[in-house]
Amino acid sequence: MLTVKQAAERAGVSLALIYGWCQAGVLAHHRLGLPGKRGCIRIADDDLDGFLASQKREGRQETPPPAPRRPPTRLKHLHLPS
Repeated sequence: MLTVKQAAERAGVSLALIYGWCQAGVLAHHRLGLPGKRGCIRIADDDLDGFLASQKREGRQETPPPAPRRPPTRLKHLHLPS
């Protein structure tokens, strides 16, 4: 079981972010202590690893930029019927 500080160091994030994830309920954790008291938070190694894996996003493949659009050619000597 990891402390919040250990989990933050391992994930490479701040303590506040770990606390925020726990408060939001997105990171599984154990709150140890007496009823009605603040206690302490402990996070299982597997829970942290699973959470971090769930946050992984694949990068976008590089696509060439679209060709620039040319403005329409205005022909003053031609009048096309509408």
